[in-house]
Amino acid sequence: MNDLNRLAALQARVYEFLAEQDEATLKAILDGTARLAVTGLPEDLSALTVKELKELAKNRQLRGYSGLRKAELVALLTGIGSDAPAAEPPPAPAVRRPVASSPPPVVASPGVDAAAIATRLREIETEEEGASYLEAQHLDRESLLAVAAELQLTRVERLSRTELKRRVLKQAIGARRKFAGLRKW
Repeated sequence: MNDLNRLAALQARVYEFLAEQDEATLKAILDGTARLAVTGLPEDLSALTVKELKELAKNRQLRGYSGLRKAELVALLTGIGSDAPAAEPPPAPAVRRPVASSPPPVVASPGVDAAAIATRLREIETEEEGASYLEAQHLDRESLLAVAAELQLTRVERLSRTELKRRVLKQAIGARRKFAGLRKW
């Protein structure tokens, strides 16, 4: 709850700051030509211990702080008494997300409701019953792929029709049976 209070206080301070700015500054901030920087430094650095000040310097990736005294550490972190600007927080690490090229959606043949078939398969007790149900549906490969997509199966595009059927049945029936056993605990 303490962090939530701090966040609310910070938000109030940001709104106060923005209210004090003129129209040109606000437009520059919105356009991206001006930047706001939050240093994250406590208001009263002198209240911190030397160990805490050194931790702040380390987090900001500063160098040469280990042998400094408290007053020198405060000066280093705030940029007072030196030609260097105040210590900026380290840049946020770049988040790398794999670029996944999603395959085009699989569309079942006309007249086939892949969602209904997947739902029905999830209700069937045994894989043998499921196999006979799938045979009775007379599904082509595209429709079977659509059912696999409804069951959230991945990497099934290159499977043979027989292997695709087996994976669909295993996912729909085998997984349900497995989790039904867990519910009994």
